[in-house]
Amino acid sequence: MKAEPKWINRPPQFWHYVRVISQHLGYARKGEIYRHEPEAIERALRELELSVDALRLTPIPGLSVGELAEYFDFRADLIHGTIAANLQNASEAKKTFEQVVEKFTTGMTPQFKGGKENSRLYRVNGGVPVVVPYNKQKGDKRDIDFLTGTTNILLSYYLGGESFDQDPRQLPVVTEDGVVSGSMSRRMDGAYPDSVNPSAIWEFKCYYYTTTFGSKISDAVYITDLDGYERGEILKASHKRVENNVFLDAYSVFMEQGLSFLVRLVDMLQRGAVDNLVFGKEVLTAVPEIVKGWQELRAQSGEADA
Repeated sequence: MKAEPKWINRPPQFWHYVRVISQHLGYARKGEIYRHEPEAIERALRELELSVDALRLTPIPGLSVGELAEYFDFRADLIHGTIAANLQNASEAKKTFEQVVEKFTTGMTPQFKGGKENSRLYRVNGGVPVVVPYNKQKGDKRDIDFLTGTTNILLSYYLGGESFDQDPRQLPVVTEDGVVSGSMSRRMDGAYPDSVNPSAIWEFKCYYYTTTFGSKISDAVYITDLDGYERGEILKASHKRVENNVFLDAYSVFMEQGLSFLVRLVDMLQRGAVDNLVFGKEVLTAVPEIVKGWQELRAQSGEADA
């Protein structure tokens, strides 16, 4: 899922108003995203001792009370429609994973550590082998990491034999003529083609077995915004564009326990902190398009033949 063109290139103030009004009037309640009408927005501005006339009489292009209300409607429709329809629970994710394995792989070899299977090496038809780890759960919840496995198998297949970093053990770094011109603060879950001078990076936010929405998940959402900021700083310093992708799943976490944080993620996508948010089974249709975009950008820059 990419940003809706209608909301791209809005002035920065637009997103500040979205943030301030959402905080004041609320993000969601009882599983329902709030839709803020123009009257409610103007009331909120007055309560916050902010000028209503600034948006009504001499509005900044792309920023008005009406456009803010329209965005809040768009956000609610997107979450309750497309996003909710794609998010999965653990059993649904397992079924999606097994379908991908059957269609895109030719076999697998179990990998062991300490006498216990901890990952599987899948042979991908036409692609590079993919190591799929187990999740970090215990007991009957311990199983393959479905979202990571599904995504990386699809990436391998659609990259058609091109390699990618499935398990980065270093920070993303951009260099020019042997000199570091940009870096990020934390390791990501994947990079293409590599963590050094990546064209794209991605991470997984998957919480199938989470029963309470805690600080670990909320912090992960805010960190995504930091990633977007650092990616922007790299672009300014080196003119190197690094695509930032986030793959998410777990219906109960995002639609029931942490709906207000899902709202924040959608805002990040629309204002450009993230290039792609991929929700649950949307991975099946999103990965081919994402990979096509990567390859076209590399071909245009000449990197693919380097």
